[in-house]
Amino acid sequence: MKIVCLSFDDGTIYDVKFIELLNKYKLKATLNLNSGLNDFVWFYGDKPIKRLNLSEIKCLYDGHEVCSHSLNHPYFSTLSKEDVIKEVEEDIHKLSLIFDRKICGFAFPFHDQTEQNILDIKENIKCLNYIRYSYLDYSGIHKDKYHIHINALYDDPTIYDRLEEFINSSKEHNLFVIAGHSYEFEVKNDWSKIEDLIKFLSQNDKIQVLTMDEAIKLIFN
Repeated sequence: MKIVCLSFDDGTIYDVKFIELLNKYKLKATLNLNSGLNDFVWFYGDKPIKRLNLSEIKCLYDGHEVCSHSLNHPYFSTLSKEDVIKEVEEDIHKLSLIFDRKICGFAFPFHDQTEQNILDIKENIKCLNYIRYSYLDYSGIHKDKYHIHINALYDDPTIYDRLEEFINSSKEHNLFVIAGHSYEFEVKNDWSKIEDLIKFLSQNDKIQVLTMDEAIKLIFN
């Protein structure tokens, strides 16, 4: 069985509609959240993007995996070792209290991480079961559970061809990670595009859509 993971970042108000779509097609996703940015607003072009207040909407994520995306979404390559660990450790602690569950994964914010960042997090935060990269890797090979990369963005124009290639491949690690942000569906008018992708994944009997933690446990543990 080929495993696909949907790993989406930031926890904005558009997660509400996104999760409604996931639930409609009975798919699970991994949502990567920042507990230090409740109600934070920024602009994508001229479009205001608002983050959720996680404490007020924690039931939204029932049935899906919640993962750390750092406390405040900084550029990790600019931080000291101590601040890197603090960003992840405090986020995991706060998310675990908000959602009353164990937080098993971490996804780097921005396209910004170093091998030293990964080593420091791996060595100091023992509860983590995996670390997800922020950049694309088209090789399809995940080095280990602390080097899980993104295989495709949801709006990659070749995503269906690449999924078909993945389904028909005989590679050792049968994991394909699709990533993005739910606010992109709104600002790019891509709600039909993400629903078509979710529908495709839900109807393909050669694909099993799992959370990141479920996939890592099957493949690497």
